[in-house]
Order: sequence, then C-alpha cells, then structure tokens
Amino acid sequence: MQISDLVPIGKLDKAEADGFFCIRFHRLYQSVATRLTECFLIFDSDRVFFVSVVESKIKGKRTYLRFREDGIAEECNKHAKIIVALAPEDLADLQMPKPTENLIGYSVWFKNEEIGILEASLKGTMQSVFSVKLHDGRELLVPNVSYYVSLIDDEAKQIILRNAEQLLEICT
Repeated sequence: MQISDLVPIGKLDKAEADGFFCIRFHRLYQSVATRLTECFLIFDSDRVFFVSVVESKIKGKRTYLRFREDGIAEECNKHAKIIVALAPEDLADLQMPKPTENLIGYSVWFKNEEIGILEASLKGTMQSVFSVKLHDGRELLVPNVSYYVSLIDDEAKQIILRNAEQLLEICT
C-alpha cells in the first residue's frame, strides 16, 4: 500500500497532558471518530505510523484519542502537519451503519448520567431513530446520527448522547 492509497480523515494536534491527542476530523468523517481502533498517522516528512487507538473521548465538540504506541508525542513535536488516515477498506467498514436492533436494552447516558433504556430502534429511509424509555416514564425519540449519538459502547452496553437538551425538553 502507498501513502497515496490512504484516505485522509483529519488532522492530529499536539498531545494533551493526559496523553490524549485532539483530532480535528473532516466533517465527512465525524461519524467514525469514536469507532476508530487503528489508523495511520502521516507526518509532513512522509513518515507513516500505524497506530492502535486504546481510548477515545469527546469533550464539547472535540474528539480525543489515546494511542497504544509510545513516541507519538515526541514525533508530533518534530512536525507541523500530521494527517490521520485510513485504508479505504477500513473506512468503508466504519461507515457501514451499525445494526441497531441488537442495541435494545442498552442504557442511555447524557451528561454522565443514565437517563433511560433503549426500548426500540425504528428504521426510516434515511436513518434509524432510537426510542428511549426515560426513568421518569417519558419516551424520548433520538435520531441515530453523530450529532446526537456520540458513542455506542457494546462492551458496556451503553449509548452516549450529546446535544440532546432540546430533545429532552420536547419529549412526551
């Protein structure tokens, strides 16, 4: 595989004090941000690292990744421009919609608080919509898009929401 075969999906910023790197994803690839398990880092000297993602988090509108490999922070200090890229087949796999019927019963979290349980996933022509039974008995409908769903954690059986303030205000 050549560097030219890789698909640039974002840019890597310097390391934070906690070991996370802020990634500025291109808007077309925001939806794959928290599902990355490995990627390529392309440095402006045409050096390429293949790295494993061990943890991701979202603070505000920023996505942060922590890598398994050592030495990335030092390498970042030597280069002004670091591209985050994927092999085309890996990008295609990540962009495939996740089957949502297997998520029934997952706990739903918003602002570090469990707010309910996923009861159903309704399939529309453009996207699916989650039906969440809130702990206070109301039903919350959430479009399954990256603007509202920041993470689906199969291991913890959790769905993490963001930007859901208005949805919670108008739910019945």
